[in-house]
Amino acid sequence: MPALRVLAVDIGTTNVKAAVVDESGRVLRAASRELTLISPEPGAAEHSPREILAAVAETSKLAAKGFDVDAVALSCYQHGLMAVDARCEPLTNALTHMDSRAAHYAAEVEGRCDPAELYRRTGCPPLFVYALPKILWLKSERPGLAAARFLLVKDFVIAKAVGEPYVDYGNASGSQLFNIRELRWDDLALEVAGLSEEQLAVPVEGSETLCELPGAGAELFSVKPGTPLVPGTFDGAAQNLGLGAEGPEEAVLNLGTTAVVRLLGRTPVLDEKGMRTFCYYAAAGRWAFGGSTNNGGSVLRWLRDALGGLEAAAAEALGADPYDLLCAEAERAPPGSSGLVFIPFMAGERFPFRDPYARGVLLGLRYDHRKPHVVRAFMEGVAMVVRAIAEALADLGFKPARLLGCGGGLRSRLWAAIVASSTRTPVARVKGGEHAANVGAAALALKALGAVRDVGELGWRAEVADVVQPDPALAEVYDELYEKFTEAYRLLAPLFREWGSGV
Repeated sequence: MPALRVLAVDIGTTNVKAAVVDESGRVLRAASRELTLISPEPGAAEHSPREILAAVAETSKLAAKGFDVDAVALSCYQHGLMAVDARCEPLTNALTHMDSRAAHYAAEVEGRCDPAELYRRTGCPPLFVYALPKILWLKSERPGLAAARFLLVKDFVIAKAVGEPYVDYGNASGSQLFNIRELRWDDLALEVAGLSEEQLAVPVEGSETLCELPGAGAELFSVKPGTPLVPGTFDGAAQNLGLGAEGPEEAVLNLGTTAVVRLLGRTPVLDEKGMRTFCYYAAAGRWAFGGSTNNGGSVLRWLRDALGGLEAAAAEALGADPYDLLCAEAERAPPGSSGLVFIPFMAGERFPFRDPYARGVLLGLRYDHRKPHVVRAFMEGVAMVVRAIAEALADLGFKPARLLGCGGGLRSRLWAAIVASSTRTPVARVKGGEHAANVGAAALALKALGAVRDVGELGWRAEVADVVQPDPALAEVYDELYEKFTEAYRLLAPLFREWGSGV
C-alpha cells in the first residue's frame, strides 16, 4: 500500500506555510508566504482575508506540485475575527490577537456576567484578544454589522473551500464563546455577545474528515476533487502534536514573535483562583493549557528597527542575520544587565498579567550603560514573563521536566540559557520546529484517514539539537531580577491604566 501523504496548511500571524507530510511525520516539500500586518489606526492589527486566501492557494500549489495527496489538513492562529455577509464575503479585515481596540469591551464582558463563571465554561479569562469583546466592539463601532455573521480566520477559508463555514473545536475554543467541556457554543457567552448560533460557524471535531473537497476547494488547495478535508486545530495545539509534546513532563516553549508555554493533556486544567492561564480544547480528546505573552521576539525586532542600524548594515555586508549580531552584543553584558530592568509589554500583555494598557518600560538606565546592556535587558525581560507563566502553571501542580524550545528567538543559545536559568528548567532546542504545526495537522489527518486510532500511536517525537541547562549562579541573579520585575510592574500598572485607557 502506498505511503499516505497529507497537504498540511498552517495559517500563522506572520506567514502561511504549506507542507506535504508523509505518514512518518517527514516534511517532503514546503512553501511559505508572508502576510501583511495592516494597522490603519492606533491599536489596529489586521490581516486581509483575500490575502490569506491568496497565500493559502499559492503555498498549497507550490508544496503539492507533483504529489498525489490523500487529505488536506489545516491549522491556524487563534483569535482572528472578521465579519462576513450571508455569502461569507468579508465585511471587515481579520482582527488578529494583536489588535487592542476592543480593550474596553473586555471590561464590559466582565460587567455583563461573572467572569469566573465564563472562564469555567470557556477556558478564556477576561482578555481583549478574544472574539467576544471584538464582536461587542464591532457591533458598537459599526452598528450595521449587528446582524452580520462572525467568522474566525480558518472558518472563512473553509467556507470558501466547501461553501459553508465550519469551525474546528480547537479554534472555537479560543473565542471566549465556546464551552470547552460540552464542545458547543456556550449559552452564557452568546447571551453576553447578543448573538445567535446561526451567526457563527458550525463547530466540528478537528480530527475527523469534514467532507470531500468540491471543485472550488480542490482548486484552492491544488489537489484532486474528492480529496478529504480535515479541519485540524489551532496552530499551538498542532505544534504540540507535531513535536510529540504531551503530558505533564514536557511543555512547549515557542519563542517567536510572541512567546507561549503550553502543555497538552487529556482533561481541562483551569486556574480558577487567578485566571492566569488559558485552557482550550485541542482535538482528539486533548486540551491545551498554559500562558502566552504578546511580546516575545517582537521586542528584538523593534530594537533592530529602531536602534539596530549598525547591526543591520553590518549584517548586509557580511551576509549575516542582524538578530545574530544583536545577540552577540548582548553576550558582552553581564547577567542582570548591570541593573537594567525591562518591562516588555510594548503591545499590552496577555498572560499572566492580563493588562491591555501595559507598555514597555526600561528602568534603571545610567550613563555607563551601553547597547549590550539594553539588548540583554530586553531578552531578560521576556524571560521574566516566561517565568511568570511557569510559576502560574507550577501553582496548578505542573512543573515540566524540560521545555521543548522552538521559534526564532531560541536560535540564540544565550536567550535559551537566560530562560533556562530564569525558570530553573532545561530548554531542549528542537530541529525543524518551523513546520511543527504542519506536522501536527497531518497527524490529525492520519487519524481521520484511519491510519491510527489515536494520534499518540504515531510515536512522533521532535529531534533535539541540544539541551541548555540552568546555571545555578545565573538562577540566583534572575531570582533577584524577577523580584524587581514583578514589583516594578505592580507599581506601574495603575499608571498604565490611567495613561492608556483613553488610547
